[in-house]
Amino acid sequence: MKKSILLLILACQIVFISHTFAQEKKLNVLYTNDLHAHFEPHIVPWVSKTRKVGGFVNIATLVKREKKANDHTVYFDAGDSFSGPYHSFLTKGEAVIDAMNYLGLDASCVGNHEFDHGWQNSLVQFKKAKFPLLNGNIFLKGTDKLHWNNPYIIKKVNGIRLGIIGLHGRFAFYDTTADEMIKGVEARDEEKYLRKYLKELEPKTDLIILLIHQGLPGTQSSTGERDVIRNHDKDVELAKNVPGVDLMITGHPHSGLSKPIISNGTIIVSTDAYTIELGKIELVYDKKKDKIVSYKNHLDFLYDDEVPDDPQMVKVVNKWKNKLKKITEEKVTKTNVALTRSYGEESLMGNMVADSILNAFPEYDFAVTNSGGLRQDIDAGDVTVGDLISMFPFPNTIVQLEMKGKDLRTMFEHGASLTNGILQVSKGVEMAYDENLPIGKRITKVKIKGVPLDDEKTYKVLTSNFLADGGDGFLMFKKNSSYKNTGLYILDAMSKYLKQFETYEPKIEGRVKKL
Repeated sequence: MKKSILLLILACQIVFISHTFAQEKKLNVLYTNDLHAHFEPHIVPWVSKTRKVGGFVNIATLVKREKKANDHTVYFDAGDSFSGPYHSFLTKGEAVIDAMNYLGLDASCVGNHEFDHGWQNSLVQFKKAKFPLLNGNIFLKGTDKLHWNNPYIIKKVNGIRLGIIGLHGRFAFYDTTADEMIKGVEARDEEKYLRKYLKELEPKTDLIILLIHQGLPGTQSSTGERDVIRNHDKDVELAKNVPGVDLMITGHPHSGLSKPIISNGTIIVSTDAYTIELGKIELVYDKKKDKIVSYKNHLDFLYDDEVPDDPQMVKVVNKWKNKLKKITEEKVTKTNVALTRSYGEESLMGNMVADSILNAFPEYDFAVTNSGGLRQDIDAGDVTVGDLISMFPFPNTIVQLEMKGKDLRTMFEHGASLTNGILQVSKGVEMAYDENLPIGKRITKVKIKGVPLDDEKTYKVLTSNFLADGGDGFLMFKKNSSYKNTGLYILDAMSKYLKQFETYEPKIEGRVKKL
């Protein structure tokens, strides 16, 4: 009798365990954001000064490996694939879409840098994608027609119905996109449209995955220091305000989350950018409870020496390199030290770019450029046109302005707030700020050609069309009394400037000091 009861209990336990396993479904999600056209592995000094990391060639290998090992694996990206090394700039993103077609993506959302060559161009390139590109809140201006009419998809994986939505944060869209490139489109409230698509998808799906590009812009510093506070407050806020998202994959801050943020039941993940990591989160979904019951996140640097290059991706990359090498391999100078970047103080690269702009129009008082526009270090040695494009991958032109000193003071204060990084300045400018002082009152010194900045004096200033139109939150540039776009590309100005030097020997001169 006792034996029969034991057997019955054991049988019940087996049935219970089997039922539990049947209702629990596994889902592995690979994720990236802010790929920025980094086809090949590269040195990231704050990760390693000797070991290369990242690259499409390595990501493609890992995605294929993961999908082969587990058929419940998907791969999503959170936008900003354009604007990085030269092949993106020279092809207006065509080479990037071509390469992304071989990454194994299940979906990607649209990022602001996909508009760097104009909203019309983005449509031309998006049509070449063989993977789903998603966005549900960027519209043709003044209409109810989506710029790219694909707000979400439904995908079934391991018996789980996934609703995947693509959105763009409104603030991020306008803050870091050149005005003239988006004149025909407008981004609308992401919260409103998230609610709309959740309502449409909830009856048809089990889990909602949001791919979104929003928040503060990412740090572009050679040291990797958080010299600007980079966080995911906007993601946390969105999850609190709009419940119903199970997993949020987010981009734009370039701030990797080794430990996911949980906000209002939403799991939030992100990578550092530039392909240096391929994130992976292992989820367990309970069908009866209709929720994710456990997860495990992995976010490790993708070292090139640990992963073989994907042969198919190598062919694609080499195809574009060969097509463009006549332009990219032209030597402009050589340098005795690496040109590096900083978000919080003067940098060798920032000095070079600002001096190049001033060199084009030396009758002006000074030139400024934004730290966030400097995207890649240049190693010591020969400097090519390709290096310059990869370092400054934007079709920005030089704008001549006349501005009052009081507005320039506000301009420097905005830089010192470190929301978007300090302005890199040309020779003859001295600026110092104290990060411990209140925002708006951090500047302790500004001198132009050795003379303190005069609030009532009108100065002749050079900058990019991006900043002149209020980019990166520098709205005070719009208070100018004179505006002229010269049409001269900053890339051409840099090339002409550097060709004057057989060897360019940069140095830190005390132009911008953080106290």
